Amino acid sequence: MAGPPLVVGRGGGGPPLKAAPAWASPGRLLAFFCTICLFIYLDRGMIASNGVNGSAAAEGHPASGIQGDFALTLFEDGLLPAAFMIGLLASSPIFAEASKHHNAFRLIGIGLAVWTVAAAGCGLAPGFGTLLVCRAAVGVGEASFVALAAPFIDDNAPPQHKTLWLGLFYCCIPTGYAFGYIFGGLVGGALGWRAAFLLEAAAMLPFVAFCLRAPPISLCGVGAISGGGGGASAAPRPGAGAGPRPPLAARLRAGAAAAAADLRVLLRHAVYVWTVGGMTAYTAVLGAFAFYGPRAGQEVFGISPERADLTFGAITVVTGTLGTLAGGLLLDRVGASMRNALLLCAGGIAVGSALAIVAFAASTTFTLFALTFAAAELAMFGSQAPSNAVCLWSVPPGLRPFAMSMSVVAIHVLGDVPSPPLLGALQGRLQNWRLSMSLASGLLLLGSAAYLAGSMVAAAATDYREVAEGGQGEDGGGSRGGSAGNRGLPAGDDQEQGRRQGSEVADDEEEADRVPSPDRPLLPSGAARSG
Repeated sequence: MAGPPLVVGRGGGGPPLKAAPAWASPGRLLAFFCTICLFIYLDRGMIASNGVNGSAAAEGHPASGIQGDFALTLFEDGLLPAAFMIGLLASSPIFAEASKHHNAFRLIGIGLAVWTVAAAGCGLAPGFGTLLVCRAAVGVGEASFVALAAPFIDDNAPPQHKTLWLGLFYCCIPTGYAFGYIFGGLVGGALGWRAAFLLEAAAMLPFVAFCLRAPPISLCGVGAISGGGGGASAAPRPGAGAGPRPPLAARLRAGAAAAAADLRVLLRHAVYVWTVGGMTAYTAVLGAFAFYGPRAGQEVFGISPERADLTFGAITVVTGTLGTLAGGLLLDRVGASMRNALLLCAGGIAVGSALAIVAFAASTTFTLFALTFAAAELAMFGSQAPSNAVCLWSVPPGLRPFAMSMSVVAIHVLGDVPSPPLLGALQGRLQNWRLSMSLASGLLLLGSAAYLAGSMVAAAATDYREVAEGGQGEDGGGSRGGSAGNRGLPAGDDQEQGRRQGSEVADDEEEADRVPSPDRPLLPSGAARSG
């Protein structure tokens, strides 16, 4: 796939732009990150598959998979995704903060190396305790990719197709899950669940080696290939690299203080806050649908568990892929402004809420329910790419990794982690799946309201894409074009707007930069930094 030549570094006060390595064309980068995303989410689907997760022994059915080998109760089995989530959520902000001082591409490689070792550890685990630790470590390894991959895609996508490229990336999530169910079922059934983990670890090894050894690229506004400059927040601190290394406790305090300063900056950006609020409501409802949807369909319509699982799984994969791509393509067609993105999100999940309520409350047959529910999820998934794009565009370039990591923390901690038990408690009280699922679907309207509120403030808010693109154009490396061409503003007006936005970036990054933080290389000299 052809694309404009990549540029690296810079983005608000960093060193001059440098040409990217020959391997790093935009199309290759997109394909590279999409492939990794498929493998990462294959793991999530695989561990939930019958071939890998298995079941405890029951009358007429021998024990199988992880549950059978370790004689797990359902509660113990449920600790596996919980451990994974703890590792992911705790580590994602850490990798985001580290990207201000170390090369982000190398950090992805380090995270994937942890992921690979942990996945192999799952396949070799001698007991449940070891398996639990390894699942937490898989979450730690995935955290680097979750925080850093989307900003790379946003940096290098063609300006007129940014949201579509993000859509292509995010549609790998449901596709990876689906491949995981299939892979886990086939390999787990034929070779055993341990072989499934070992094979996925082996498949990830070439990507790890490439990320750690290939000439690296950098995120715009976060840090150059040297792991140093690239924005105020990424500039080397006074005394960094000189004198004795600070004690661990001091470095931890400095890191926590830097993260707190970055969080304060994020909370000052109303568009970002409203967007994450909408994403949290959307994720909460999707989590409830994924956990209780098949059971509700089975009990309401009197179908077999196998049919319910297959139908809900197929609907999620197909609508997740098509809806995510459609949302990205539609936003690029109508004009990829933050306001348009949030209006699209607000409309999509409002329509999804109405259709889901109709599906659960009024459908008389399972076929009619499946068609209506598929239309609801198609509309809901249309918000996936635009909402994540706004998270990237509404904050200073140097804070994009931290913004993505905090959005992941919010949507899980406040979204799909508490929603299934809360819905279970509601159903326990009401004893009416139609009513319970309809009420859960109505929660999407809160998300729609949050997106609508964000769209109202987006028109006057800074779109930080224009800051980064304007900076590139000034230094002669601007393959993406200046903001005047993108928005159709007169050159003089656009330059004045650019100066105002640049001042806002400096103010935001100055607050994040007040807290000193050590700048230590993670890899040997020459691998991730230059003299």
